[in-house]
Amino acid sequence: AVVSTQSTGDWEEVSAAWGQTALLLYSLAKATDFNFQRFQIVPYGSQSYIQGETKFPLYTHGGLRLFLDAKFDQGMVNFLDCLKQFLDSIEKKGSFNFPYKIDKSKIGDQKGFYSIKLHFNSEEQWTKALKYMLIDLKWALTVVAHSKRDK
Repeated sequence: AVVSTQSTGDWEEVSAAWGQTALLLYSLAKATDFNFQRFQIVPYGSQSYIQGETKFPLYTHGGLRLFLDAKFDQGMVNFLDCLKQFLDSIEKKGSFNFPYKIDKSKIGDQKGFYSIKLHFNSEEQWTKALKYMLIDLKWALTVVAHSKRDK
C-alpha cells in the first residue's frame, strides 16, 4: 500500500505540523549554538523548508502532485539529517542515548527502521517514522532544557 492522497485539509495540517517541528529543531540548535552542516532549517510556518543547494519544502498540498514531486520527500530526509547531526552532538557531550537511531532516510530501533519518505511507503510506516522522530525531538528538548536550567 502507498500513502493515501488524503484531503487538502489533512495536508494543510501536516504542513503546519512540519512548520512547528522545524521551528523546534531550529530553536534548539540556536539555544545550544549548534550549526548544521549541509543544510539550513528555515522555519516559516506551514511553508517551512530546508535550504541546501536548493529549497526543499517541508510542506505539500497533497493530491496527485504529491506523487509527482519528490522534493517534499527530500525535504523530510534532509530534516532527518539535521536532526541526526543535532542528536549526535548531544550524545557526544554526555552519556545520553536517544531511543531511536537515524540511518539516512530511516529512523528506528532494534525492532525495525521506518522510512520518512512518502513514496513507496505505507501510511502506517510513515506515521511510525514521524512518531519516532517526534519522540527523539521531545527528548532533545528535555536534555537542552535541563542543561540550560543547570547552568
